[in-house]
Amino acid sequence: MIRAAAPGTGPRAGSSPAHGTSLVEVLTVLALISCGLGAGLPAMSHGVDARRTEDAAAFLAGQFRLARQRAVMSGQSVAVVFDDVAGEVGWRVCRDHDRDGVSRSDITAGVDRCDSAPRTLADQFAHVRVGYAPGVPHLDGESTSSPLRFGVARMAVFSPSGTSSSGSIVVRGAGSTQSAVRVSGVTGRTRVLRFDPGRKSWVE
Repeated sequence: MIRAAAPGTGPRAGSSPAHGTSLVEVLTVLALISCGLGAGLPAMSHGVDARRTEDAAAFLAGQFRLARQRAVMSGQSVAVVFDDVAGEVGWRVCRDHDRDGVSRSDITAGVDRCDSAPRTLADQFAHVRVGYAPGVPHLDGESTSSPLRFGVARMAVFSPSGTSSSGSIVVRGAGSTQSAVRVSGVTGRTRVLRFDPGRKSWVE
């Protein structure tokens, strides 16, 4: 025999099952997730920017090392040449073909030949360019200076003996991340540095 439920013991009209989730609870969870994502995005964005800037500096360092290697192996001077490209600093690799070293005049005349037209870092690393962020001191401690320092000719020339014209280039990302590449003239050694905001100094 089927018995009727006792008054007050059946499910109430409009109530949710014990195992269900109310709309208010769902909205609360979504709001918490959104807040968490919002707080994490700036840190994630900074990390991506830092990595991209460091990769760009490492890439430039690789170009210097490759130029030095080519000079030693070929017995001809090889240079990383910097030019203006639509307001940005571009670079290309050029080789001496008349045994008198790489020069601007020979490049213009087509005597010293370059591998390609000048390219900018932003062509391969989005939002990365040559320059200092506000308030970042120069590599040598100066408050203001050019981020590209390779003499008047603006080129790092590597000789067959492995020596080089000394200089440095500083790159920055979309944020405050800074990296730099420095070339030693005596040894042709290339080093990559980064700016440490906490210590307010450049470190390897």
